[in-house]
Amino acid sequence: MATASTVTIGCKLPNGLILSLGSAQYELAGTRASAVVGGYGLTPVPAEFWAAWSRRYAEFPLLQNGLIFAQATVEKAAGQAREQATLRTGAEPLNPVAPAPGITPV
Repeated sequence: MATASTVTIGCKLPNGLILSLGSAQYELAGTRASAVVGGYGLTPVPAEFWAAWSRRYAEFPLLQNGLIFAQATVEKAAGQAREQATLRTGAEPLNPVAPAPGITPV
């Protein structure tokens, strides 16, 4: 549950992500977590840590492309996750019937 001193991070990577800054480290839930909304695992993280981490890694492609994001409440994070449900990571499982252009199943 997010509080005024926490934010809820959405992460769309299959195995999640470990955010590190100095000696602080937080493991984000990914799409294989037990509770997923719109393809995002949701994890509460201290707001101060997130502010510092997101400033330090502002150019990180996963942050820039919306594959990880922060919201002030769980409800807002779940809403953003539902809105971005169609966002692709490139790590989605292949469709066995049509795996990729030019590839046919045997």
